[in-house]
Amino acid sequence: MAAARKEPRVRIGNVEPNGICASMVGLIERGSARRPRVARELRGRIELRFRERFAPIRIDFGDGSVLVEDAPAAGDGEWRADLVIEGSLPDVVQLASAPLVGGVPSPTHARGRAALARMASRRVRIEGSPRLARRLLKLLEI
Repeated sequence: MAAARKEPRVRIGNVEPNGICASMVGLIERGSARRPRVARELRGRIELRFRERFAPIRIDFGDGSVLVEDAPAAGDGEWRADLVIEGSLPDVVQLASAPLVGGVPSPTHARGRAALARMASRRVRIEGSPRLARRLLKLLEI
């Protein structure tokens, strides 16, 4: 009998010519290895949209696996995100790399304040499940 995996299996799906989903695979694999409980408990669909001309990234946290892919250029009318995070690539990266307190960027740390300022100015927009957003940030926290 095979031993149960500590963290979910991360798979890469569709890759578009202007896609960057492979970089997100690395971040999710790293986060899953560091925080397997957080990764196992994450459930939902997330879409990251960028102001630059990169394909949106779709992340589907399921039971025991995570699918990360670029959204197809033709679109997929049936795919619905539970959480959408939108901003420039540097702004989204800054949000993901900010130290957290209670699942949100820490106001006592310079990088946390910078991430909060990006959200307050709407440079980074978060729509959908706040709980899913906090858990994703916890998984990606550096």
